[in-house]
Amino acid sequence: MTISSLFRFMFKKAGAIAALALLITACSPSYNWREVDVADGHARAAFPDRVTTDTRDLKLDTHTLRFTLASATVGEAVFAVGSAPLPPDIAKDPAARQALGMALMHSLYANMQAPPPNEWPPYGQDIEVQGKAMGKPGWLRARVWVTDTMLIEAVAAGTVESLPAERAQEFLRSVVIKP
Repeated sequence: MTISSLFRFMFKKAGAIAALALLITACSPSYNWREVDVADGHARAAFPDRVTTDTRDLKLDTHTLRFTLASATVGEAVFAVGSAPLPPDIAKDPAARQALGMALMHSLYANMQAPPPNEWPPYGQDIEVQGKAMGKPGWLRARVWVTDTMLIEAVAAGTVESLPAERAQEFLRSVVIKP
């Protein structure tokens, strides 16, 4: 399973939830922020709605990791923190950790069918990608962290209409990586 298949799962799930929400109410999405520990307790984030989790094997670079995605949806926007514990051999090897972090950043662009940048931001800095999600124009804002023991990403994704930039930024600012 690739990282993009996890995001397809998120967007399909978000679509079904959004359709149900539109049937129930015809008002604009509301945000009900709540703080949650995620990434096996290595991070804390404020999500705009109830959080669900999904864990799957993920092929990233040449490794298969057990990747857990904690996510919440508001309308068609998805707010998620994904994480995977690093295998001991990778945790001990700074070059291997760096390669996994870069592979995760590359996957953000692949998910949105967008070309990667010439220069990559440092870990923990904002990444913004404009492209397509599930065949529709969309965008995402994300951050990636590689610690000594974990690979962690935070992503807010949606369309221009469904994901206001200030909500994406609010979510990303809330993510705190614990020492």
